[in-house]
Amino acid sequence: MIDPQRVISDTGDLVRIDSQNPGPMEYACADWVEQRLRASGLTPQRREVRDGRENVVAVVPGAGTGPRFVLVAHMDTVPVGDGWSVPPLEGLIRDGKLYGRGACDMKGGVALALNLVTALAEQRITPPGDVVFAATVDEEAPDMAGIHELVEHGVVTAEDQVLALEPSAMRLRIAQMGLRWMTLTVHGRNAHAGRAHLGIDANHVAARIVDQLKREISALEHEDPLLGRARFTCGVIQGGVATNVVPSTTRAMFDVRLVPPMTIESTVAMVHAVADDVIASFPGASYELEGLGAPRPPVRAADDAHVVQTLEAAYAEVTGAALPRGDNDGHEAYTDASMVSALTGSTNATVFGPGTSDLAHSPDEHVPIADLELGAQVLDRMIARW
Repeated sequence: MIDPQRVISDTGDLVRIDSQNPGPMEYACADWVEQRLRASGLTPQRREVRDGRENVVAVVPGAGTGPRFVLVAHMDTVPVGDGWSVPPLEGLIRDGKLYGRGACDMKGGVALALNLVTALAEQRITPPGDVVFAATVDEEAPDMAGIHELVEHGVVTAEDQVLALEPSAMRLRIAQMGLRWMTLTVHGRNAHAGRAHLGIDANHVAARIVDQLKREISALEHEDPLLGRARFTCGVIQGGVATNVVPSTTRAMFDVRLVPPMTIESTVAMVHAVADDVIASFPGASYELEGLGAPRPPVRAADDAHVVQTLEAAYAEVTGAALPRGDNDGHEAYTDASMVSALTGSTNATVFGPGTSDLAHSPDEHVPIADLELGAQVLDRMIARW
């Protein structure tokens, strides 16, 4: 039903559309997706999220005998960055791989979802339940505003069977690690570096907090069988005005990856406890801690979810082998499917798609052509079995 060559061609076309976030954003990509959908006889809906950035949603009506199948795929990419040995926005194919920013994260997934609904429309196939393609904006940003808009307005619900075609090395990632981003601002006091004892070094205070957090989170006993252990990164730290001035303000941005039984609330409380303990050793210093972006608790799909069982059966039919579950079944990144679960309580949302997350956000990002071809076959069989 799905033409794999068209999937490959569409992936290349999508890579050639610059949709970096922040940067050009997704508007041109949304235009291209809408045109492809309309050319197949579908009537896509453009849904404004913010500042002219629009989700694109298309529905192939079903017969009403099966649940709704929602495929979510984001159109934005991270910035291109440095270190590429190939052009990052040309969709170059070499040695069985298609290269470019977003090739695996996740324009290959966009192309697969797009080609499923266009094939159904062009071939006048009525699936058992509605098949929904939701091309989202802003997935790579802290707020994940695109999927929030779809859930808030009931376009995606807890009852839907949701698949994010994110890079998973064509393995089932049934659980997703939680994530909380936070911004810490430490306030000290300026002084001449020659009279440093008169000041309060905000950089030193912040560094002590970072070091203690790193040690305490590494020492947590929580080790989830699917997701492994919690992780902590201080991704940004900025402070000071000159080499010879005691810095009065330092700003640090934290990335904490959660595993059960950790919660967003318990994680924030732990960061506060560490900061309070360190600040107590620096009389006159203070701090503020703010959440950055949407809270993202750890989530897991149910083994008996229709989307999981159908995916496993379809993969087995196509390959003759069981669907592998990689990296202890867990996914270290947070996806639109994860956010559906977080916002609705759904256990019917999971991740499976072309390429590997090891290559996402990196130079020379690429997606194997074989993954795109296998993805097309598996989606065909999923609809046949739905």
